[in-house]
Amino acid sequence: MKRILPIILFGMLLQWHGTQSQPKDDDLIQLSGIVISADSLRALPLVSIRIKGTNRGTYSDPGGFFSFVVRKGDTVTFSMIGEKTVEYAIPISVTNYRYSIIVPMDEDTLYLPETVIRPWPTPEEFNYMFVKAKIPDDYGMRARYNTRRETLNDMALSMGFDASMNQRQYMLGQYERYYYNGQLPPQRLFDPFAWSQFFNSWKRGDLKRKN
Repeated sequence: MKRILPIILFGMLLQWHGTQSQPKDDDLIQLSGIVISADSLRALPLVSIRIKGTNRGTYSDPGGFFSFVVRKGDTVTFSMIGEKTVEYAIPISVTNYRYSIIVPMDEDTLYLPETVIRPWPTPEEFNYMFVKAKIPDDYGMRARYNTRRETLNDMALSMGFDASMNQRQYMLGQYERYYYNGQLPPQRLFDPFAWSQFFNSWKRGDLKRKN
């Protein structure tokens, strides 16, 4: 026991000396914040955030939030396609080890040179061919027939439900089913409004069998 005690004390002395000899960097701070659009104030995800002059940095998450370690006096650049690059200098006078910022980014508008595409070398040739072009009669007759009121009405009546209408009909059925769950649904046998609708449909001929 007498031999082990000096060894333990010597190890504790070395550990204390190593801890005291490690340099403390007071310039390191935790930089956190959010990147937003300056016009709509919406969060900007996947913004490239880098410390200028180095390869260290991070990206903003889907909510525009970011957090990483920087030094006092560093210049942090925020870049994203479609947005103007923003540079932010960390103040040297920061006393806390945590620092939060909000970074607004302005939209970057790109102007491309004008490009004019013509089907013919000159406007005169295009106008001449446009006037002289002959459209087959069957194309014109087909267009006039397909846009008739009677044709459009027949197409509307023969058209089935689309996905949104089917979903709405299904949800209405489910709503009625759960609304009367545990009890009998109302019977419309003696409902005068239902009989009125029946007689009106009968007079209009809606109940006739279509051949």
